[in-house]
Amino acid sequence: MSSPTRQLKIVRYGDPVLRKPAQKVGRITAEVRQLVEQMVETMRAAGGVGLAANQIGVSQRLAVIEVEGEVRVLVDPEIVRTVGSELCDEGCLSLPRLYGLVERPIRAVVKARDLSGRRITLEGEGLLARALCHELDHLNGRLFIDNADESTLHWLLGHDDDGQPITQPTTLDDALRVFTAARKAHG
Repeated sequence: MSSPTRQLKIVRYGDPVLRKPAQKVGRITAEVRQLVEQMVETMRAAGGVGLAANQIGVSQRLAVIEVEGEVRVLVDPEIVRTVGSELCDEGCLSLPRLYGLVERPIRAVVKARDLSGRRITLEGEGLLARALCHELDHLNGRLFIDNADESTLHWLLGHDDDGQPITQPTTLDDALRVFTAARKAHG
């Protein structure tokens, strides 16, 4: 009988692990499989579409993505091809409530391994392509704010009675000051 998984702490902007390129996973062990289970649970609990290992403080090339009810696990992933581009609002679990327009490919092709160690090729369009590129950016030490149109950055404050988002424009400098102050306040 397997032990219950537990949610992991998502590291926030300012943690150096988010800016370092992650190391290859190499051999897939029971610990890696357990980490993936915890990452999926953590991603779901946080309401995310994807989660990279460095977002939970583990500098390994490992990511999980869930789009349209399907979980994809990527071990040592690399983007091999992208097609087109589109501008969409994007956010990040490591920069909570901050959003902005980011140009990403419409289609992305990624090579990786699955948890059995088999080589896989994953082709994604739309949200899946965006999630693939976002998570691989994380594994390369990049954040969505590095690609965002700074004039579109905004805080999501909540939703009104009709379910419409309530937002507040911000600058990148002001947003980063908020995250830095929060990091200092919480040690």
